[in-house]
Amino acid sequence: MGRIRALAKKAPARKGGLAINEAILEVIALTRGELVKNGVSVQTQFAEGLPLIQGDRVQLQQVILNLIINALEAMRGLSKGSRELLIATGEDASARVLVAVQDSGPGLKPESFDRLFDAFYTTKPGGMGMGLSICHSIVEAHGGRIWATPNAGPGITVQFVLPIDDQAVALGTDGGSTSLSPIEAVSLGLVSG
Repeated sequence: MGRIRALAKKAPARKGGLAINEAILEVIALTRGELVKNGVSVQTQFAEGLPLIQGDRVQLQQVILNLIINALEAMRGLSKGSRELLIATGEDASARVLVAVQDSGPGLKPESFDRLFDAFYTTKPGGMGMGLSICHSIVEAHGGRIWATPNAGPGITVQFVLPIDDQAVALGTDGGSTSLSPIEAVSLGLVSG
């Protein structure tokens, strides 16, 4: 709660070296019950050997949690067999850590993409329009960038990039990242359906 209050006050984040794959796995474990209950199949494609990022674990996990919940809500109207969520990590061309959350929902109208991260803009009936705005603020406070694009098929992909932790690179440490095959994901209970 203290970190959320600090975010609202625009206080500096508690940043430390963070292995993004590990942080994402914790959020998936936290949301597993809701994902299974809603018949969402979760796949992960984590890049191996990612460098650490400099970030506040709780704040960045809040971003990932919000993206997962938004994807789950977008897919609620679909038949259970077609609810698919892909969470992937990697490095972009500028050697920043990239996180992508892709759903198989109905997608968005083209004009929504420009306003998606604006405060009080929502595409959900009864939505407040704050979640993605907060995600935008958190990612920017970490020196990153967040955006959404339509998928070639159904749904959208929300991606964000974050700079790496230069101190960890200088010390020769890596992100201790984990790569899960679909079989490993099933054995950990991360894939349903």
